[in-house]
Amino acid sequence: MAKLSLQNGEQILGEAQASHVKKMLGIPQANPGKMYVTNQRVVFEPTQGRASSAFEYSLGDMESFSVGTLSAITLQAKGESHKITGMFNKKLIAALTEAGVRQE
Repeated sequence: MAKLSLQNGEQILGEAQASHVKKMLGIPQANPGKMYVTNQRVVFEPTQGRASSAFEYSLGDMESFSVGTLSAITLQAKGESHKITGMFNKKLIAALTEAGVRQE
């Protein structure tokens, strides 16, 4: 997978391997990939699983995030919810905080 293409003036605050958990026919499925938090946006790029697990939001579209069991992150953006799991989530939590995303 190619590294995230940065926009003009954009800097990566944090990046980590993670899984985007999406329900398929009511059953949660983990889609491995990489999540990036920059000073302009939050991006998840899948490396396996469903391409539909990809998402990208500008920081202005991010409403909040919360941290659950085993540091699972739930992102709220534009009325949508995305669950992110992974062993490096503490790094992503720090990056989301640095980017100014409100923690619930």
